[in-house]
Amino acid sequence: MRRRRQICGARNGAQRSYSPRVEEQITRLVVEVANRAQAWRGAAAETELAFRWWTSAAQGERDDAAAVYLAATEREETAANEYRRAWETCCTAVP
Repeated sequence: MRRRRQICGARNGAQRSYSPRVEEQITRLVVEVANRAQAWRGAAAETELAFRWWTSAAQGERDDAAAVYLAATEREETAANEYRRAWETCCTAVP
């Protein structure tokens, strides 16, 4: 049985029919995008917490707090790049 679904880049409600195998591939790509987006949101939340600690840290903790914040921003950047790559892969996949 073939299904009709809207895909990335489809305009004006345009839809395509594709096989269950292709649908599975698209589903995997979309799930990967969702997982990467969730990872990015988590990393952003950790970055926010680290920033709050750094800005409120006592003088003796500021160096450690700054290091934690910088590491968190690097993890967030990595997560954002992984999300972007997953999104681009999903939206450029040819069913």
